[in-house]
Amino acid sequence: MQVTAASPIREHERPMSWARAMVIAVGFFFLTAILVGQLPSYIFTISTASTLTHFEQGTLDLGLLALGFGLIAFEVSFLYDPKPLIPWILFAVVGAGIAIVGAFLLFQVWQGAWPQQIPTEQQHYLINPGWFQVGSIDISAVGMIALLTGLGMFSTAALTRPVLSGSILGPTRDLFVRFGLGLALVLLALYTTLLTFAPAAVGGADHPAGIGNAILFLAVISAIFALQVWLLPVMVANRQRFMPGVYLHGVVGLLGSVAIPMLVIWAAVFPVVNLIHKVDGEQFWVECAQKTNIPGSCTFSPFTGYIICAIVFTMTFGLLIAGLYFWSTRRDTVILGGTIGMIYLAIAASVIHLDVPAQVPLGLIIAASIAVAAFVFTWATQREFAPVSPQQLGCAGQWLVLGTLLLIYLFGFALFSMPNFFEIEALALFYQPGQGGLHDAFWAVLLMGGLAALQFTIFVRRRPMSVLRKFAMWAMLAGVVFELIGAIQGFTRDILTTGLTGMESAHAIFITGICFTLAGFLATLYGAVRARGLVSIWTPIILVPALASFAIAIAIYNLIVYPELIEFAFVLALVGAFAYTAVGPDLEDELALAAGNGTNGANGNGHGAEPFVVSR
Repeated sequence: MQVTAASPIREHERPMSWARAMVIAVGFFFLTAILVGQLPSYIFTISTASTLTHFEQGTLDLGLLALGFGLIAFEVSFLYDPKPLIPWILFAVVGAGIAIVGAFLLFQVWQGAWPQQIPTEQQHYLINPGWFQVGSIDISAVGMIALLTGLGMFSTAALTRPVLSGSILGPTRDLFVRFGLGLALVLLALYTTLLTFAPAAVGGADHPAGIGNAILFLAVISAIFALQVWLLPVMVANRQRFMPGVYLHGVVGLLGSVAIPMLVIWAAVFPVVNLIHKVDGEQFWVECAQKTNIPGSCTFSPFTGYIICAIVFTMTFGLLIAGLYFWSTRRDTVILGGTIGMIYLAIAASVIHLDVPAQVPLGLIIAASIAVAAFVFTWATQREFAPVSPQQLGCAGQWLVLGTLLLIYLFGFALFSMPNFFEIEALALFYQPGQGGLHDAFWAVLLMGGLAALQFTIFVRRRPMSVLRKFAMWAMLAGVVFELIGAIQGFTRDILTTGLTGMESAHAIFITGICFTLAGFLATLYGAVRARGLVSIWTPIILVPALASFAIAIAIYNLIVYPELIEFAFVLALVGAFAYTAVGPDLEDELALAAGNGTNGANGNGHGAEPFVVSR
């Protein structure tokens, strides 16, 4: 009998859990929203603005940023595929030099020694006044791009030896990754909270301080560095699947297809518009607002802007369709392209808005957020984090998929509602921010993000839920809803001083919510003590957030700061209790484990565990 070896199962043929598929789908959703939605709208806005200043600044910034990404891609190819062809120290020195130049440009602009945009009305040293629009070069954006490119080249070179030798693998890499992501999230939370409730600490929404921008910049580079530390060893271990993609996306894609065309457009658009105006007497393609200021007041007509927007949309939409087509055969190439694209667009969202100081921090917030999303997307495509087995999704699993995706969508919508960029009004989105510029968006991010995290945790863990845990979860959710309703109505009197005679309908609704949340909270505490005893890790997990929030509420009430922070403290107190409902132990589980009969048990609907698996 002839024995033949079984052909290995390729990565794209293996099953994946629905939780992992959901993360990948969310990554593609955000990438699609940016590429197909935001980028073409931005191009249309700057191409039809009153002048071509933003158009030239944008094309220059996008071109230089693509050039920087291409240099880093070249560096990865020379150092990691398969061994260094050029000493890594040379790349480190060049990267450090570029970063120093970028930091110097930013410092000069920040100190006021140099103008932020050149050429000025009095400067004509760029060949000829007819070649470049006044203010067509944003020095701060060029400096930011140089600083980020230099830091990227330096860190890529510094990681060469530990990555190739494998010394960074294991706990060391996990420590760097968790610290980088954790630091980015903590800094983002710190800044947005200060901007919302104490804007003077970071300079306010209209006059951002340098310390606030420094905090957000640190958050951006921390998230990108965490992605870099995690991804480089994966690329080295799978050279045949990743390294061709580095050259394709970084060198051929961004450098050849984005950087060079954008730089050519930046250099040629102003004289070309002037030339078109001379032959376009009807102003069909080009419009000029002032006859005495040509081509300074000239810009593309809306008709031309629609054509430009259609070209950009077609190219970006074509890239997404191509990625979906090659997903089953060239998955890692598509994944790497999505990762590079998300990081590129994250930084681009920041650098193209550096010309207005009030937009700088909001651009950095978006950049750091997209960088974190890029890490989660890339990590999920390479690593399974939920159990898989050949069974159906189930009724409860289907509702968890739908509900979690909806919450993630609302979370993303709230996040992208924070910035108030110059192109928003041109898109007929007249967003009026509250105190600090983002009150409503701030609360929506916290609420939708928290609910999505709760549902996704239940979805991934696929643990049986006892009646007690289900009661506690629904009681606290109902209580939070009542508290939010009462808070939205608002309070005009303080019943702690006026007594019950001063109670309003909002007070009654809010107190009803407190009763529900208190019942759910006590149920989680009872369940944790019943399952693990009084002395266990779950007791402080439930009690510490509650006690800390109680102290915060008292301090805020006495300081008479923002009343909504007191309401937020009531919700924040339930973080540990919600964590118990998602992943906490039940007495039934403990008894089953003690008897050696651990089983999947029942899921949230009592029909038995239903593994969440999708075949790909």
